[in-house]
Order: sequence, then C-alpha cells, then structure tokens
Amino acid sequence: MKAIVIGAGVIGAAVAYRLAEAGIDVTLVEAGRIAEGTSLTSFAWVSACEKIDSESYYRLSLAGVAAHCDLAAEFGAEGVWYRRPGVIQWLGAGYEGLALSESPLEQKLARLHALGYPAEIIGADDLSRIEPNLRPDALGIDGQAIHYPEDGYIEAPVMIAALVEAAVGRFGLELRTHAPVRRVLTANGRATGVETASGEILSADIVVNCAGCWANTVLGDPALEIPLAPTLGLIAYTPGTGTAVRKVLRTPRLNVRADGGGRLLLRANDLDETLGPDDVARPDHPAAVELARRLGELVPSLAGIGAEAARIATRPIPGGGLPCVGTIPGLDSYWVAVTHGGINTSAFIGIALRDEILQGRAAPEYAPYRPDRFFKAAA
Repeated sequence: MKAIVIGAGVIGAAVAYRLAEAGIDVTLVEAGRIAEGTSLTSFAWVSACEKIDSESYYRLSLAGVAAHCDLAAEFGAEGVWYRRPGVIQWLGAGYEGLALSESPLEQKLARLHALGYPAEIIGADDLSRIEPNLRPDALGIDGQAIHYPEDGYIEAPVMIAALVEAAVGRFGLELRTHAPVRRVLTANGRATGVETASGEILSADIVVNCAGCWANTVLGDPALEIPLAPTLGLIAYTPGTGTAVRKVLRTPRLNVRADGGGRLLLRANDLDETLGPDDVARPDHPAAVELARRLGELVPSLAGIGAEAARIATRPIPGGGLPCVGTIPGLDSYWVAVTHGGINTSAFIGIALRDEILQGRAAPEYAPYRPDRFFKAAA
C-alpha cells in the first residue's frame, strides 16, 4: 500500500511516521521545508486542563497528552522535544485557543481533582519560591494561580525532525520538500494521488491531508473543502537572558516559556487580535516590542530587553473552532486532519489515523469531530 501525506508539520510528521512504521510505503510531500509552517510558531502547551467543560474534548486532549508521553518514551534519549517543567496559570489569564473552561478557581480545581488531573492552587509566597525572579506582586494582592505540575510543551521543530529522520532511516519514508501540491487526484470516488505545482503526478492508494490552514488550497476541488476560520498569531523571542523562568507562565497579559539557549518565547492573545494580513514579522513590530515590555514588567531584571526575533503564523481553525479529523463523505481513501492546537493532539492523531486507515477502526475520541459534520450540515 502506498500513502501520500501532505504537509510536514507536526501532524503530518506524526501521521507519516506511524504509517511508515506500520509498513506502508509513505511519501511525505511538503510545500517548503519541514517544520516551516504554523508548527514553528506556536506556544505548544500540551495539556487537557482547559477542556474540562466538554467531556469529549477533555478525553481527546488527555489522549493527546498520553500519546506525547508514549512517543517521547519510544525515542528514549532522543525524545528530548517534550518538556514538562509545569505550567502556572494566573486567574484572568485567558485561554490558549478555544475557551471551554471558564469556571471560578475553586470550581475548576474541584473538577480537575475529580478527573484526577494534577493541579494545585498557589499563592504569592509559593510563586516567589518557585519563580524568584518575578516581581513580588506578580499575582496581585491576595492573588492565586493554578499550578499544573506535570504540564509542559513541545519543541515542535525538534519533534518533527526526529520523526521524519526516523521514518526515512528506519522505514524508508520518501520526503519531498519544496513540492507544493496543486490538487488531490480522484477517480471513481477515490483519492488516487496528488499533482504537484510542477505538474508531477504522484500516485497512491491513500492520501492524508495534513496541510493545516492550506488544507483547502491543495485540494483543487471546492466540493471537498472544509470550513476554515484561520487567525494570525505572533511569537517574539528574546536573546539569551541569563535569567531563569523555570515554569511555563500564563499571565493575564503575557505567556512566557523557555525556548532553548537561554531565550524566552513570548505571546499574548490580545496582541494577536491586533494583527492584520499585511503585517510583517520583525523584532521591532509593535506587538513584539509590547511583548518585550510586558516581560520587563513581570521580570524586573529584564526591563529594557528587546525582542531578538519575531514570527507570525496563520493558525488553522476549522469552522466552529473544533477539530476536524477523518474521512469526507463520498470520497474513499482520503483523510484530512485540521485542528487548532494541533501540537497538543498531534501524536495521538498519528495513532488514530494509522489505526483507521489500516484496521478500519475510527478512534472514538474523534467521533464528535469528524469532517462529515460539515457535509451533513450542507446537505
């Protein structure tokens, strides 16, 4: 069996790796370089704690966390991309992507404990002990936060590179970079391959579309498109700071985590809302400058630091904000996987689609989030 996976971001890499591992002849087709798109520009928090008001979304997210743990463990000493320093979330911090849990602190914590999710309330003294470089009043008067001691984040480029390298070296995956897909080829109600922008025809028994916000662009057929409502996001990076931020911090005005080499990665939901399609990612972009200023407010020793780099990405969000993973009615041998927060569930998507493609067993976690919901609505 031959498979084509479109898109070498974190989801495409996970799907291609699992299919190749299972003995499928896989070609991974990428428009540019691997790890170049949205996966490169993400806060990449891996967690299920924000989904507790939706039983199905919580279970899906929890499966995503478990799959990341398992995948990193499979790679042993090479599985260094999954960092779990813990996450501290201020009250009023907003939500990373879709907000499904906006309960008061005590109510949210009780629900998390009932679910067995590791979480604890911390106060100002606790925060000063855990993060001594923050300003003393960082939580405000009598402020509290939730500490998720086992949460963490993915270094997506490292994960993608490891999966692709392993799939090529161990399982014979063929990687095609700088090969944009022009359209998915179909015949007699089945996907039969893709045509690249150069006119090359790549034939396959199955096609998996992991092109993210470009998922509709690569189709060449409006009848197969799913509704997308993408948004823009900016990430700024500091120089090496020499000042430790030990945890992932989610404050009302700034999200902060380490990014290797002593650098810090910064973003804020409200600043993302100011971005427009003509914005260019530069260290002196107003949003990047403001992120650095907010960092100086939070960590006094970093006052005056500037952004060393900035990136802007288009985040793929299916209509309604919920994941879209599975087959499309009326077209056999074709799967699509598009979701906001794709890094969170990427390792699980690789397993779920492998099992569905090879064994015909659809993951129950994705039952509410399959593409057919859009096509039923349009019928």
